[in-house]
Amino acid sequence: MNSRRQLIFLVTSFSILSILTCSKLALSYYSTEKATQTSLAKQYIAIAENIENGLDTAAYERFLQTRQSDASVIQYLEEYRSRINALYVYTLLLDDSDVAKVMLSAVPSIDDRLPIGFPCTVPAKQVNQAKKGMVYYTNIIKDAQHGVYLSVGVPIVNDAGKQLGVMAIDIEASHLGAISDEVINSNKIIFTIDIVFAVILLLAFFILRKWHKTSLKQDLFESEQMYISEMGKVMKSIKSSRHDLLNHFQVLNGLLSLQKYDKASEYLKQLTVDSKALDLSLRISNPVALILFQSKWELAQSKGIELLFDTNSEECYQMESMDLVKIFSNLLDNAIDATETYEGKHPRRIVLTFQAQGTQTVYSVENPAILSAKEQKSLFQKEGYSSKENTDALRGNGLKIISQTVKKYHGTIRFNYEDEMVRIQITI
Repeated sequence: MNSRRQLIFLVTSFSILSILTCSKLALSYYSTEKATQTSLAKQYIAIAENIENGLDTAAYERFLQTRQSDASVIQYLEEYRSRINALYVYTLLLDDSDVAKVMLSAVPSIDDRLPIGFPCTVPAKQVNQAKKGMVYYTNIIKDAQHGVYLSVGVPIVNDAGKQLGVMAIDIEASHLGAISDEVINSNKIIFTIDIVFAVILLLAFFILRKWHKTSLKQDLFESEQMYISEMGKVMKSIKSSRHDLLNHFQVLNGLLSLQKYDKASEYLKQLTVDSKALDLSLRISNPVALILFQSKWELAQSKGIELLFDTNSEECYQMESMDLVKIFSNLLDNAIDATETYEGKHPRRIVLTFQAQGTQTVYSVENPAILSAKEQKSLFQKEGYSSKENTDALRGNGLKIISQTVKKYHGTIRFNYEDEMVRIQITI
C-alpha cells in the first residue's frame, strides 16, 4: 500500500512538472514572438515617419482633390519601398467606415498594383487608432493573396496640422516564426537545466520526506520502549502492592481475632497515612505523567528513598507526553541509583520540582550523591553517563537522550553539584 502511494506521488509530481515545463516553453515561444513583432513594428514605424516627413503634402492634397495618380508621389514611395525591401508602401484614406481605402501605392510589380480606393486589410482596431491621429501596428496578418505580413502606419499631416490620411508599410513576416524557433533553440540548455533542477528538487523533497518518516519511526520506537518499560514497572508495583495488601489484611484479621481493637485501629490509621503519602505529595492530572511518577515513587519507596513532588497548582507541561517520559524517566532513574548508594550526611530524599516562569517551565531534580571530579565532567557528554553500572541500554544513554530531547524544544540544561547535592535544572 505504501509503495503504491509513493508511485502515485512520483507519477503525479512528474506529470505536474511536465505540464509546468511545457507551459513555460509555450509562454517563452509566445513572448519571444511578440517581442520580435513589436521590435520589427517599431523599427518600421520610425521608417514610416521618415517617409511621411519627406512627402510633398501639397502635391498629395492636389491628388486627393483630383483623384488623378501623381507620378512624383508614387516614385517617392517606390524609392523607399525598394530601399527598405517592403512588400508595399502606400497611403490610406480614412472615412466614416471602419475600412481604410488604399490611395497611392508602391508595389513589387505592375500586376500587384492596387486601384485607387481599394479596401485595405488593416483591421478596424488599427483604423480607429489612425483616425485618432495615432501610430499603429498590426499583429501578423495571413492573407491568401499577399502572404504573411504585418502592417504599420503613421498619420499624414499637412503644414496646417490637418490629417490627410495614413502613410502605411506592409512588411513580410514569415521569417518571424523562424526567429522565435531560433531563440527557443538557443535556450534549450537553459530549459534543460530548469528541468534537471526541478527533478533534483523533487527527489530532494522525496528523500527528506522519507528521512523524516524514518526519524519519526525511530522516535516512536524509543518512546514505545520507554512506555512499555514504565508500564512493566507499574504492573510489577501493582502486583507488589496487592501482595502487601493481603499481608496487611492478615495482620488486621489476627489483631481482630485476638480482640486487640486498639492495636488494630492504630495499625489501620498507619495504613491510611501510608496510602495517602503519594496523594499528598503528588497532585498531577496528566495521566502519562501520573503513571510515570507513581512508578518511580513506588521504586524509590522500595529502596527506602523518599521521593517528593513540588508542583504549581496549575501544571505547565511544555512538551509532548512521550518526551516528558523520556526526560523524567531517565532523570529519576539516575537520581534513584545515586541516592540508593549514597552514604553521607543528607537524608535519602529526591525532590522533583515544576515551576512556571513566564512562558517557560523550569523542571529540576535534586538528590544527594557523592561524585568524583571525573564523574561530574562526564555528565551530559555525548556518550551519556550513569552513576551506577546497569545493563539497561536505555539507562546507559539516559543523559544523552535527555540532552537530545531538550534540544528538540530549544531548551537549556544546567548541572550543579555542591555539598554532596546534585541539582539538574531544565528550562523549556
